[in-house]
Amino acid sequence: MEGRSQQKGGGAHLVQARISLSRMFAYSSASLGMGLFYAFNNFTLPLFLRSYTSNDALIGILSSTRSFEGAIVQPVIGAWSDRIWTPLGRRTPFFLLGMPIVVALLIYCSTRPSFVLLIAAILFFTLIFNIGVDPYIALQSDIAPPGQRSTLNSIATLFIAVGQLSFALISGLILWDINPAYCFYFVGGGMFLTYLITSSGIKERRESVEIRQPMRLKEHLKSLPNYPEALKFFVSQLLLWFGINAATPFLTLFASREVPGVSAGVAQILAALLLGLTALCAVPVGVLGDRISRKRLLQFGLALFGVAALVVAFFVKSLPLLALLIVAIGIGNTFHTVLSYPLLTELAPHERIGEFWGINTFFSSSGAIFSAALAGWLADIFGTYRAVFVLTGVCMLAAMIVLQFVHPGRVANGESPASVDIGDV
Repeated sequence: MEGRSQQKGGGAHLVQARISLSRMFAYSSASLGMGLFYAFNNFTLPLFLRSYTSNDALIGILSSTRSFEGAIVQPVIGAWSDRIWTPLGRRTPFFLLGMPIVVALLIYCSTRPSFVLLIAAILFFTLIFNIGVDPYIALQSDIAPPGQRSTLNSIATLFIAVGQLSFALISGLILWDINPAYCFYFVGGGMFLTYLITSSGIKERRESVEIRQPMRLKEHLKSLPNYPEALKFFVSQLLLWFGINAATPFLTLFASREVPGVSAGVAQILAALLLGLTALCAVPVGVLGDRISRKRLLQFGLALFGVAALVVAFFVKSLPLLALLIVAIGIGNTFHTVLSYPLLTELAPHERIGEFWGINTFFSSSGAIFSAALAGWLADIFGTYRAVFVLTGVCMLAAMIVLQFVHPGRVANGESPASVDIGDV
């Protein structure tokens, strides 16, 4: 049995057994497919869209549909997945049923439909992807005890980074030059296989989860001010992702157009370098996050990312310096990727973690369309993508400052946070 409900201090607590390494890998398999999708969406799709339009603002928006759609969809899906149970479980149906649709639409896009139909397909496959991804992440709290969640999330992050790295290298070195359509086949096939492995290897158990009571929308909204630490965390995430979503669609374009000697293929390899550093550092950061303050580690990562982005904006004029800064950004990127979810579990009640992660997604994604459009507009106005990295650097440092005012472990009305362990103090 993975867990049981125990009375302690007047409230019901779920006591969970430790999760085995094999189950961690089974869970993380789908993260590999997520990584393929993220790398495709962030680094290859902008190059593909460039063959349709030269409007950088439009390219930024179409490369960020996953983020701003998630702001609308994921809070609802997260809350829904907290309170249902089906023969497949409560989280699994959302990603198991949706991913084949995503794969079919990706293959359709590879046929180079008209621009209008391409836009419609992008909007739809990112919408379906968003429906599946939030319950998948929330599943971590159902299968792992508090003291292992940073480690589990770090392994999932490692798999995401390996997926991104694999896609960037294979696309940049092989597939793109042969036929861009092969990039669509690769990401689609990889997603289908990896999500199938996770669905087969992770069986949700009813006795392992707490199904919370339904709440009306008005009750949801009225309860949020009772969680001020979570709300401050959400603001930090809003700033963090505003900066990331501003820069991500333009990284390969900046490298290939403004750094001498960098081709489109080399630009994707630079993106792979960033992802490789994230993969290399993920598990060490996760293990640290289960032992010392997740908040302090996250602040360090934000500072490193922000300073490196500003140096890119003002000083990069050669490939070696850009590569060095990509290393710094990749390391900084690891901290927020690995630690954001485990840190939120210190600020939110266990039985509502799917809802709270969905709200976090709303905050982190709601500015995506504006940040990508603003970044593209700045690039058009100033005639350089360097302006984009100024925006990113400022946002990352602002997120670090806001995080200083977040106090882990404080949950409203005597409720227990979803995670209480040595990493919380």
